[in-house]
Amino acid sequence: MLELGVTYSVRRDLLYKGTARVEFVETLFTGGRFLVPPKILVIHFTYGASARSSANWFRDRKNPGSSAHVIVDRDGSVVQCADFNTVCWHAGKSRLRDIIGLNEHALSIEIANWGYLRQVGDRWNSHTGVAIAKATLATHKNGNPDGSPSPCGWEPYPEVQILSATAVATALVTEYGITEIVGHDDISKGRKWDPGPAFDMLRLRARVFGDRGISGDNRLRITPSDGLNLRAGPGTQYIALELLPVDTMVDVLQREGQWLSVSVIGSNSKPRATGWVHSHYVDGE
Repeated sequence: MLELGVTYSVRRDLLYKGTARVEFVETLFTGGRFLVPPKILVIHFTYGASARSSANWFRDRKNPGSSAHVIVDRDGSVVQCADFNTVCWHAGKSRLRDIIGLNEHALSIEIANWGYLRQVGDRWNSHTGVAIAKATLATHKNGNPDGSPSPCGWEPYPEVQILSATAVATALVTEYGITEIVGHDDISKGRKWDPGPAFDMLRLRARVFGDRGISGDNRLRITPSDGLNLRAGPGTQYIALELLPVDTMVDVLQREGQWLSVSVIGSNSKPRATGWVHSHYVDGE
């Protein structure tokens, strides 16, 4: 990636940063070789302190059995824990359309992040008590972990970390022909919340796959079956102007973080209203 000034590549199923192989801390928990080359990449958050602590966890026999191929730390550094021909235990009970059990069908990137946070007075802490200087306030697209309908706190992802994860994903797409990138919360709905609403999945996909070679309509579709609030501004603190039904089409006017300013397309195919929607709840790929 140009923003990083460095590229990642894959050689013999191992990850390289420039000309140097990235740090390799082998996990103890794998499921043998892929029987079919994976075409899916799953993005996770670690719910932990650092890439190194998670890599060590993947080697700890007290671990109930979890692992991932790559971990990206907050400073953008990368640790590989299994070669890309090896099944890792990252997805658990999972489904994507008619594919059941994504471990045997997907590569994985873990991103060091505490995930959802606990509010203590006017502060937000991780589940281990680490204070987070500034939390992202958002409601998860699948419902918050605590069942609350109100926005809760999530640890933001540093830009250098996002850029590094994007560069790694690009290398995997280039080497293995990955065709789809999803979150753990897309394949284990109601059970997992990673990478969560602080992670801009649409941005990652756009950067990895690009859009210059794609033709077709640029309009986005509202995806929640129970509809999506069109808001007066880029955040849940702004009033809801109306509830947009599933399959409503919108044109993007501008982006602010994970919020999109959109023009709502009416039944006559003409714009009829403007407002803001969260990017996690629209699909236009």
